[in-house]
Amino acid sequence: MGTGLAWSPDGKFLAFPEASAVDSPRSWISLLSFADYSTRRLTLPPGGSLDHAPKFSPDGSQVAFVRSTVAGVCNDVYVVAAAGGEARRLTFDHRPIVGPPAWTVDGREIVFSSTRGGPESLWRIWASGGVPRPVAGPMGEGGWPSIPPKGDQLVYHQVVAKFNIWRLDLKDQKHHQRPPSVLISEKGDKMRPDLSPDGKKIAFESNRLGFWDIWTCATDGSTCDQLTSLHGTAGRARWSPNGRYVAFEFHPKELSEIYVVEVGGGVPRLLPTIPGADNLSPTWSPDGKSIYFASKRGSEPFQLWKMPVQGGPPTKLTKNGGISGVESFDGRFLYYSKYEAGGVWRMPLAGGEETQVLEEVRGGSWPNWALTTNGIYFLRFDKSPHATIQFLDFATRKTIPIWTLEKEPGWGLALSRDGKSIVYVQDEFAESNIMLVENFR
Repeated sequence: MGTGLAWSPDGKFLAFPEASAVDSPRSWISLLSFADYSTRRLTLPPGGSLDHAPKFSPDGSQVAFVRSTVAGVCNDVYVVAAAGGEARRLTFDHRPIVGPPAWTVDGREIVFSSTRGGPESLWRIWASGGVPRPVAGPMGEGGWPSIPPKGDQLVYHQVVAKFNIWRLDLKDQKHHQRPPSVLISEKGDKMRPDLSPDGKKIAFESNRLGFWDIWTCATDGSTCDQLTSLHGTAGRARWSPNGRYVAFEFHPKELSEIYVVEVGGGVPRLLPTIPGADNLSPTWSPDGKSIYFASKRGSEPFQLWKMPVQGGPPTKLTKNGGISGVESFDGRFLYYSKYEAGGVWRMPLAGGEETQVLEEVRGGSWPNWALTTNGIYFLRFDKSPHATIQFLDFATRKTIPIWTLEKEPGWGLALSRDGKSIVYVQDEFAESNIMLVENFR
């Protein structure tokens, strides 16, 4: 289910996002009547879409809300009559939106937070439609806007945080060599790092220039290069086995696609995957000839596919869900997570049934594990106040704690090809403030 509850101005209705286990993953906006406690579905999103963050207009006649893809990257603002009818789309940005929209006191405009201009910031648009305009006054990033009934003030939530990429060197598979050290600390958030095959570079996604793009840096933090400049949301960078290319996902519109770019420079190349579907989370086969990726269409779960890098039709591999697939070093198995159910699973590539090998990786943590020849490193969140890096030993089926993180982890964990170093994301600082704009018009 999505986020957000909203009272109607007269207090007779409550708007909320609703979902059903038989129609997952999808959510819609429903209205709860306090006259008879009945509910009525207000919006009809297509399969695989999430309607959430509702907000009544001041006169109660309309409800603004956010419609998102399941991946959560492509979001836009919609408006629907409280009496029912077809929802009307106001924005066409396909960008992350932070928090529910807010109505101006006269009901003529809607204020919302979006990354449409780069960093998360506040925008306003006429409720009848038009081109979004920046909100004058707020400084820095801003989300979760709110306007009081008298309408001459605006409050919003501002978060200032910095996440760095850290490196933990290993003495052997079950013990760390020394305490971890910061690998990449330049400005901007960073996510889902991956070490090059020779261990000399690291690829990651960062919003250091506003938009989320793919970057590479030397492992000493120097010589950072921007691989993509697509003015959107690019991520999940993965090195090819020969270190010449990086595969990644990009969200140009509602649906994500798989691209490959040469590390020395060049134009990213779109790989033809599954038309009309969300295609993301690429990984290379050990021989570099194929790419595994996850794909979903509508309300279907993500499934894993494999396609030749040089072209050719993709082949479907899973039937019960799968994302973040990794081929075993001996080529016998495919290991993967499940976006909806979580866990790490494996299936024989020659054919056969899947089996679960690790339960502790929850659904949202699907990028937070790395495969070795003898086990799996993963981030565990449920055994202490702090997350821990743990190792599942295939031989003994036991998990061994390797390191306890001192601060909040970010998204992504990777292992060097020689198995001697783990890279992960951890915050350096985080500060949250409520900001007030006086004389808001």
